[in-house]
Amino acid sequence: MWNFGAPNLWVQGSEMTLELALINVLAGIALGLRYKVVILVPAVALAMTFAMIVGIARADHVGSIVLTMAILGSGVQLGYLTGIAIYAVAGPICASLIGGRNPALNSEIGRT
Repeated sequence: MWNFGAPNLWVQGSEMTLELALINVLAGIALGLRYKVVILVPAVALAMTFAMIVGIARADHVGSIVLTMAILGSGVQLGYLTGIAIYAVAGPICASLIGGRNPALNSEIGRT
């Protein structure tokens, strides 16, 4: 499946891009669980700047650098949406579990 000894630069660069994309998706999930949507602007800018610096340092082609920047920026955004979805699903479940044990939280939720 993966040919790690391939002399083709596109194949070698795609491994790093995949790893960085997965890391950025996980970072986006963490951001989605904690912060509002405004955090996406600096997070995506930082990811794209990082991809550009690494691409220039490795002397990659311009097209490869642009593609890597797009993949990493999209990964942060996709991870953020996943984090929001996890928070939307897990939030009420956790509130009902904790609220059943805490009478003060029960009255705030609307249960008496």
